[in-house]
Amino acid sequence: MVKWKFYLLLPMFAVLAFGSVSFAQEFDKEAFKAELRAELKAELKKELLGEIKEEMKAEILNETKADVQEATIGLRNVMQSDFKAELRAEIMEETRSVIAEETANVLDHTDLLSGLFKGTTVSGFIDTNFMYNLRHHGENNNGTNTSGRNRTNILNFVGENEDNSFVVENFAMFMDKAATDEHPVGWQMHTYWGEKAQRITFAGPGNDTVDTAEGGADVSGTARRFSLVTANVTWNAPVAGKTVPITMGKMYTWIGYELVENIGNPNYSHSQTYNNAIPFTHTGLSIDVSEFLPSDKWGLTLYYINGWDTYIDNNEGKSYGTYLTWAPNDDFFISLATVYGPENWGLASGGEGSESSNTMMYDIVATYSLPQVDKLSLGFNWDHGYSEDTDQAGSSTSGPNSGAHWWAAVGYAMYDFTDNQMGAVRYEYFDDQDGAKFFGHSLWTLTYTHNITIHDNLMIRPEIRYNKYNVPSSEEYTHNTGDGGGTFDSETILGVGVEYVF
Repeated sequence: MVKWKFYLLLPMFAVLAFGSVSFAQEFDKEAFKAELRAELKAELKKELLGEIKEEMKAEILNETKADVQEATIGLRNVMQSDFKAELRAEIMEETRSVIAEETANVLDHTDLLSGLFKGTTVSGFIDTNFMYNLRHHGENNNGTNTSGRNRTNILNFVGENEDNSFVVENFAMFMDKAATDEHPVGWQMHTYWGEKAQRITFAGPGNDTVDTAEGGADVSGTARRFSLVTANVTWNAPVAGKTVPITMGKMYTWIGYELVENIGNPNYSHSQTYNNAIPFTHTGLSIDVSEFLPSDKWGLTLYYINGWDTYIDNNEGKSYGTYLTWAPNDDFFISLATVYGPENWGLASGGEGSESSNTMMYDIVATYSLPQVDKLSLGFNWDHGYSEDTDQAGSSTSGPNSGAHWWAAVGYAMYDFTDNQMGAVRYEYFDDQDGAKFFGHSLWTLTYTHNITIHDNLMIRPEIRYNKYNVPSSEEYTHNTGDGGGTFDSETILGVGVEYVF
């Protein structure tokens, strides 16, 4: 019975089974369609997204390119406007360097100029002045010189001695080639035109004087308007592992505080000490042995020369000199200079004993910049000399006479008021009572100079100077002016110097 019941239920199970299969098949189809649709949609979206990206990318790149081009043009315009001058200066500098290099190459390959002017500097200055001696009252006559020139020759020996006259004091041209480690041979040539050239070198044969036998009018050399002030050659000689500069020729003196060129001095006019107590130039040999000293703060140069202020030696004797310096720091400097030799002028012409009558002197120079007082600096100069066989009147003879001394002390004070104005005061006392320098008395001077730099290398230097001669009334100087003349033992000079350095 149970068995029959099972068979009767079989058809029902079959219907249920086939119905379930049919329903499942219908359900999977829809899902498949949906899934396929989704996949197709995703692929299409991806494809369309790629196309859109490419289109947008191209569009953006085109826009960016246009922006970049516009920005570049704008930047170029800005640079051209704002940096045109700067770019032009750079181009000119580069061009100048190229030209300089090409010029140097030309000089290096030119036999005539090779080595001669390479490294040579050319410089100089123009110096003009106007001096007015109140003692002369503008009459241009000092009683001893009525020729119209050097009317205040008591004032100075090498210049600044005209009165009430505009003067071309000096046109100086310098050519210098320094001796260096790379180029151990150097040379120097300095020339003067103008009043300063007259007396800078005045002794010995061949001193450019005018010969009256040839129709000249002046054998003293005062008609000269040109002078070869220095001309020498220097060799940096290697000696025992050191460098020893050896110079031969005509050179400036190593003695004294002041220089022959006015532009190198704090005061415009030269002191009486410079004009009468020391030499100006020398011709001979110098040897710098400073590198053998224990410190570079010390310097020492040795000299072997013809004498004082000569082209050619005026006797058969030579003079010896030394120059010792010490500069412990930037604020202080001191030097000791000496010279010794047969330079007694009265005997130099050939009198008996002229080679054994010696003149000797020493000179001390000191400078100090006060760190306690800003813009103030000081200078000091001391000279003492002795001349053999010179009598008290200042003349020399062929026989032995007593010796004659001279000495001088000079003080300087310089103050920088501004960057372009400096005041300089100088006081000096010069004693020649023995007559070694042919004065036979002492004197003192007080000078103030106001140095004004107008523009770059142009200087205007107004000055006032007072000279006092310590002489008895019976020995006072005489002068002859339009107000009747008279005697004097002092004088005041007003002046102004104008100098341009190039």
